[in-house]
Amino acid sequence: MKNNTVTRKVKINSLMEEVQCNLRRVRKKNQLTQSQLGAKLNVDQATISNFETGRTVMTMAQLYEMYLIFGEEFHCPHINYTGQDSQINDSMVR
Repeated sequence: MKNNTVTRKVKINSLMEEVQCNLRRVRKKNQLTQSQLGAKLNVDQATISNFETGRTVMTMAQLYEMYLIFGEEFHCPHINYTGQDSQINDSMVR
């Protein structure tokens, strides 16, 4: 697979679609508006909208920050977050 560009693109697109769906699902489950989540990530509402629709791709740092905010609720296939903190401080989320 390492030399098959088409296979890699398909896998990447699948991962990004899953991230987009998870972002929207977790944001709504936690009753956050796009603006509120944007404030937590230091981006504007339009950027969150673009993340959710796939117009903008999140950086690895932003993906990890989403994990830090939402914990295991924000899961991405094939990505294993590492670190000592398995519990997220509620004050970070609210």
